[in-house]
Amino acid sequence: MKPSFYYGWVIVVTLFFVNFAVHATGTLNLGLFVIPMGEAMGISRSTFGWLTTARYLAGGFTSLFLGRLLDRFGPRLIIPASAAVTGVCVIGFGLADNVVQLFILFTVVGLAGLSTPGGGLLSTVPAAKWFVRRRGIALGLASLGLGVGGIVMLPLTQFLIDSVGWRDAWLYLGIISMALIIPLSLTFLRRQPEDMGLRPDGDAISPAPQKSDDPETADEAVWTLNEALHTRAFWLLTLALVLGGFGMGASVHRIPYFVELGFDADLVAVSISADAGGAAAMLLVVGLLFDRFPARFVAAGAYVGFTVSMGLTLTASSTFDLFVAVILWGLSVGINIVSQSYLWADYFGRAFLGTIRGITMPTILLASAFGAPLVGYIYDTTDGYELAWKTLMAIYVMALVVMLIATPPRKANSNSAF
Repeated sequence: MKPSFYYGWVIVVTLFFVNFAVHATGTLNLGLFVIPMGEAMGISRSTFGWLTTARYLAGGFTSLFLGRLLDRFGPRLIIPASAAVTGVCVIGFGLADNVVQLFILFTVVGLAGLSTPGGGLLSTVPAAKWFVRRRGIALGLASLGLGVGGIVMLPLTQFLIDSVGWRDAWLYLGIISMALIIPLSLTFLRRQPEDMGLRPDGDAISPAPQKSDDPETADEAVWTLNEALHTRAFWLLTLALVLGGFGMGASVHRIPYFVELGFDADLVAVSISADAGGAAAMLLVVGLLFDRFPARFVAAGAYVGFTVSMGLTLTASSTFDLFVAVILWGLSVGINIVSQSYLWADYFGRAFLGTIRGITMPTILLASAFGAPLVGYIYDTTDGYELAWKTLMAIYVMALVVMLIATPPRKANSNSAF
């Protein structure tokens, strides 16, 4: 009998708000604190970049075992615990007196595992475990919280800085993140549908026998970590996402680049908001694309978009060029956010998804962590960004090729497990 309402959609809505609240924890909104904190504490621009790097590196270390914990215990207690640690540290940002304290706090935030780039383990693995046929739309809606959160939290953060100062702004943001994430997660999150006597996608609990090759009803193959490591697809996916990670980390340099080109700083700020809007718009529809077309082709579309956006960035000479470049980047980000979560579940199944993704996250986050310093180094040594953008275009082309040849693995026994 098929249930009239599927609890998996409650999981999706809850994760939407988790992703929404993540943007209160010093992700996108960190850039708004650079000037006031830098002036008050004597912190250089490059130091803020290294603070982000410290968070990414710590997050990569945690992911090695965090994914395994998600597979075993689920997110119901893990996400609230992570939110509590993260929220306290965010409040601590406003109390810090020196750079050493900030490095410690940012490292702890990374270790907590919640405030990591889009597609993070905690906010995506739970949704992927509740869906198979509708996984794309479920991940897209859950990840939409990232887009909406960026649109809402950026102006809210600036309002708080202007109204109460940067130190108290961190206090309010820390409270907001904990108030949203902790009670919702404790109340609504569950590990997987089988724990509640349900089946993925809300399928009938006692279905009639189906042909195993029916795409609408066939069970997913179950891949263990050891089995996945012995597939060509695992390494190709990892390589493609690592290459893509360099560009994501380096995107922060677009703002000073556009200003140096002569665009008004306020206009650039508006364009970056359009970037977030483009990501949010794509997240509304990209799930449908993943559910209807081969996953690697949809994921490769992000790298096409990133490459073209970099080209437009390199040659931008008008307001039109500026907005097309940043909106196209945002649309590509929307695809990339979902692809990082969808591909692993689509290729290797739900059972050990957290474990498999957890083992790949350190290298992906490492690439993101050093993307910004790499572009900064190129800028410092060449006195411009032109070589950096050309380098990123070449990297994205390589990522595109690798993604296209990363065909799904095939398994003779689709129901094997540990």
